[in-house]
Amino acid sequence: MSQPDADRFKSNAGECRQMAHDAETEDAREAWLRLAVEWDKLAEHARHRRGIFDRYE
Repeated sequence: MSQPDADRFKSNAGECRQMAHDAETEDAREAWLRLAVEWDKLAEHARHRRGIFDRYE
C-alpha cells in the first residue's frame, strides 16, 4: 500500500462521516461512523506499511 492509498482511505472515512451527519436514523448514523473508523484503520495501516518499506528504497 502507498501514501495515495492512505489518502484515498482517509477520504473515504470523511465521506462516511458526511453520510453519518446526513443520516435520517440513529442506526444509519452509527453504521456510517463504524465504516469511517474502519477506513481510518486502513489508512493508518497503509501509512505504517509505507514507512516500513521506505527504509529499503
